[in-house]
Amino acid sequence: MSLYGASRLSGCDPQLVQLFTRVGERRSVQVIQGPRTVQQEVDAITTHHSALKNPMDSLHVIGPGRPLSLAVDAAPWPVDWKDIPGFVNLAVVVKSCALELGIALEWGGDWQSFKDYSHYQLLQETTNA
Repeated sequence: MSLYGASRLSGCDPQLVQLFTRVGERRSVQVIQGPRTVQQEVDAITTHHSALKNPMDSLHVIGPGRPLSLAVDAAPWPVDWKDIPGFVNLAVVVKSCALELGIALEWGGDWQSFKDYSHYQLLQETTNA
């Protein structure tokens, strides 16, 4: 089991670092992205990789009032963007680890209007940021 791209957790809330470290002990996972700049979020919105309208609404974006990213994009290793069952299986592990650690988490695959199978975000009332 391995955590690929662990350096991309730099700048994330410590709960996310702890969570994905635990996930990497259970199965191989690739961290795609943690923190984003405002411009990276604008680009994600422009290319329809984000359903948001305002880039400052993204929990990936760090800036005034939010010194740490509250979101991570992760994928099962090896990454195959078309393998939706693989993303669902990863989510089961991530949610299980979050429950063990007492971390309240939301998965983008559970959203009704915009499925974001690689996206995980802390529920804001539980963050350290």
